[in-house]
Amino acid sequence: MDGRIQIEINHLLIILFLLFLVGSCVPKPKTTDFFCYKTDSLQAGDIILRKSYGMISDIIVNQLNDGTNISHCGIISIDPKGNFNVIHTLSKLVSYADGVQTCSLIDFMNESRIETVKVFRFRSGDGKTIEHKAKYYLHQKISFDNEFNMNDSTKFNCLELPIHIIKIEFGKDISNANAKPNFSIFQNPKFFDKIIFVEKNKKKLSQTYL
Repeated sequence: MDGRIQIEINHLLIILFLLFLVGSCVPKPKTTDFFCYKTDSLQAGDIILRKSYGMISDIIVNQLNDGTNISHCGIISIDPKGNFNVIHTLSKLVSYADGVQTCSLIDFMNESRIETVKVFRFRSGDGKTIEHKAKYYLHQKISFDNEFNMNDSTKFNCLELPIHIIKIEFGKDISNANAKPNFSIFQNPKFFDKIIFVEKNKKKLSQTYL
């Protein structure tokens, strides 16, 4: 990559980091409607998408402009005790750790605008295979891809992680060789089923079932 382009990317990441710090000091707004979510329908290997709070998420959504209102994604993992976790990847500029990492589903949802959260399941393969490969990259401590290079499989951003796993494990290129895919690829019914996870609570009760 041209050195000047890399410098510009680094400057952009620094700006995003500063915006993250500012955004983290702003109280999280409450939604006008109440929603609830249940894990009954979740399976290992499901892809979970969300928009979080703060200006960085707004920037990502505006830049992608793909109509999904999504800024991040991860892969559902279930530990031996039945606890739900999310394997995802973040830059060290916005996280305490760089690259592929894991958090509890509860923590993931606490950082999410619940009304934006969606879950999709790959139709042509076993979700446990996706989960197993995600855990492999987690243990390998794969770094975050700041260059957003789809051809570099040594580093991943959040979108690249599930795209790469599905391509390697099942031979399916869900990005259709797009060098700059966006979150709308998970809405393609050719590859994914939408899983009911978040629902509007008709009784207006703020409840979460885990």
